[in-house]
Amino acid sequence: MFERNVFDEYKLYCEQRFMLGDFEGFTAGDKHYFFVAVDDVDDDEVKEMIQMGNHLKALGDYEVATFVPTMTNALAGFVDGQNCVLFQLPQYFSRSKRDQSLGYQLARQHQGGKSYPQGKRDYHSWSQFWISRLAQLDLLYVDLTKREKKSSFDQAFMTSFPYYLGRTENAIQYVVDSDLDFGKQAGSEPKTICHYKFTPRTWLTIDDQTLAAVKSPTDFVYDHPSRDLAEWMRVTISNEEEPIKKINRFITNYEEVEPISPKAWRYIYGRLLFPIEYFQIVEGYYRSVNEDEVDDYTEQIYELFVRERHTEQFLRRFHSEVIPASWQQYVPTIDWLKNFKATTTRNYDYLFKKQ
Repeated sequence: MFERNVFDEYKLYCEQRFMLGDFEGFTAGDKHYFFVAVDDVDDDEVKEMIQMGNHLKALGDYEVATFVPTMTNALAGFVDGQNCVLFQLPQYFSRSKRDQSLGYQLARQHQGGKSYPQGKRDYHSWSQFWISRLAQLDLLYVDLTKREKKSSFDQAFMTSFPYYLGRTENAIQYVVDSDLDFGKQAGSEPKTICHYKFTPRTWLTIDDQTLAAVKSPTDFVYDHPSRDLAEWMRVTISNEEEPIKKINRFITNYEEVEPISPKAWRYIYGRLLFPIEYFQIVEGYYRSVNEDEVDDYTEQIYELFVRERHTEQFLRRFHSEVIPASWQQYVPTIDWLKNFKATTTRNYDYLFKKQ
């Protein structure tokens, strides 16, 4: 079916199939392609992602995959029961990039992305988006209090929501205050081509020998560069017992190209305060339609609770050990994080006890 869909939609003969990260790929002739499912993405969003990719390619970023339309010049083809966008893998990779750090390469992309001409329209701020998501969880919490029968996940959500509500309100207020404190200076810090969630695995690796990173345009979003820095740090915090050394090295490499301003540091701090994983797990659970997903999200929320002490301790150390000393006076600390005794003696076992 896959091979037939590929031929019907693109008139390409699928000679060999492969996986590129989580994406299905295939070889046709001497070229390599991969599909990205876009069932849940608006066509206008997909078009802008492709335009951002084209902008970076025009600036010499050869690692951005190239969009391929269908034979009828449509945006997406119907392959294996999904609407998918087809991309061709780059045929040329810069040898010089093999020795460049991820932080340095990200800064170069941010530098080029600031000249993206289509990205001039206003976007809702993070705080507005977070307020909307928080309101949805608040309604869910109120609804669950009225139910007599509750699942293990329901109980975990209800027990933990007041804590994560507090973190979310801190994050919202922090970003709002940052915009107010810096006022019109926001205009001097242009947005750029970022990623929805930038991690060490966002750029797709072809093989261990090539060491080249393929960039899928469907990962791109127009936003403040601090978004990528914060999300990379978030993943590093989760995966590393002692993340600060690795984060500081990443920042040093990034600042070889682009300096990080006090406002950007405040955005990073505010974004790290926002418990995005908690929202994704809770939202995912209550949208789940099969038992396997329900069980998976239940395990995820308890795993998140186990990591919470580690996350809190990092957030407390972040101000003094990651933000440069010269900028610390411009980046306020969070009151409850300053109280070391309270954060280290918090009874997590009771608060997040598995039911």
